[in-house]
Amino acid sequence: ALLFSARLLPSSSSDPVPVAEYVIEAEVSAQSSLVGKTLAENGLRELDALFLVEIVRAEHLISPVAPTEFIEAGDKLIFSGDITQLNALDSFDGLHLFAVDEGLLRENMVEVIVMPNAAIEGKTIKESGFRSLFDAAVVGMRRGGKRLSGKLGNITIAAGDNLMLATGPDFNERKNLDKNFVVVDEAVGASKITALQNVFVTLLLAGVVVLSALELLPLIKGLALLLVCMLGLGLVRGSELRRRFPFEIWLIITSALTLSQALTNSGLVALLADGLQGQLTVLGPWVAMACIYLGALLLTEVMTNNAAAALSFPIAFGIAESLGVNPLPFVMAVAYGASASFLTPYGYTTNLMVQNLGGYTLRDYCRSGLPVSLAYSATVLWLLPKVFPF
Repeated sequence: ALLFSARLLPSSSSDPVPVAEYVIEAEVSAQSSLVGKTLAENGLRELDALFLVEIVRAEHLISPVAPTEFIEAGDKLIFSGDITQLNALDSFDGLHLFAVDEGLLRENMVEVIVMPNAAIEGKTIKESGFRSLFDAAVVGMRRGGKRLSGKLGNITIAAGDNLMLATGPDFNERKNLDKNFVVVDEAVGASKITALQNVFVTLLLAGVVVLSALELLPLIKGLALLLVCMLGLGLVRGSELRRRFPFEIWLIITSALTLSQALTNSGLVALLADGLQGQLTVLGPWVAMACIYLGALLLTEVMTNNAAAALSFPIAFGIAESLGVNPLPFVMAVAYGASASFLTPYGYTTNLMVQNLGGYTLRDYCRSGLPVSLAYSATVLWLLPKVFPF
């Protein structure tokens, strides 16, 4: 399926865009020694990893930029290149990054991708009130397969855009991060681990594994102890733990179990099972399991996988109980069905990322994903009753 689906993808005729090629804005202050000199005289055309593509002067856009162009106070210099090489701009007097104007330093930088239906989607950086929403400022911006132009603050944000953020101390405390961004890389702002701390955590982890293997300490308790030690050493921050811990998944599971019991007690599941009793009696529980799987698969193509699982789980669990069979294969059918988003980019954020970078359309997903979906479904439905018998 993978070999055939690859042939169904369209070939792109656009020029490839380097992964690290961000749009970066720097403003020339009135006291800068760059003012009154040409680009060549200032050495702005000699940077290895950054390339000056445009100058925004008042309401005018200068592009392409000639080496003989004079720098004026207030010019917005638009660079394109490797975002990790920003230190190259420090050697130029009076050149300030967009994030510096927001009062944030670039030592704590985080790379994120804008989620679909984010609060800032369709707005410019200035219109969105970015600093007040996230305690962060945009240092650079990248949109896969497209060239961005103009001042950084005036570019309209779209789903799938990569943003390099200079973050403030309250960034990790914001509860709206997961609804707006997928964090790609936060290694720049990560805690620094000393060699002694590294050895201590490694030994503690090895001890937890050994005690668990010897059945002297349950693994879950050992890992909890390890987490407490890491919190005590400052290797993990409480705010980061709250942001990363899957509270929503636990809430979904708890809610789904409660809803399943409520549907069973109300008789709705029994009514549904009675309606299918004739077919189920003849064809057996495998057909019911297959229907549950296909229902979850269809749901995950139009919504997130968590939502699809939450809607499918109560029905699956209730039908399994009404048939008097092991509910585990039905539960796993929901899990695999809700994870089978191959036909649309909506089920997974990674699908959206690939769509943006590759310039794919919904039709491309359907053409290339259909063989994968059929092969995946056939394998799952064949193996489920064998691995998890009724």
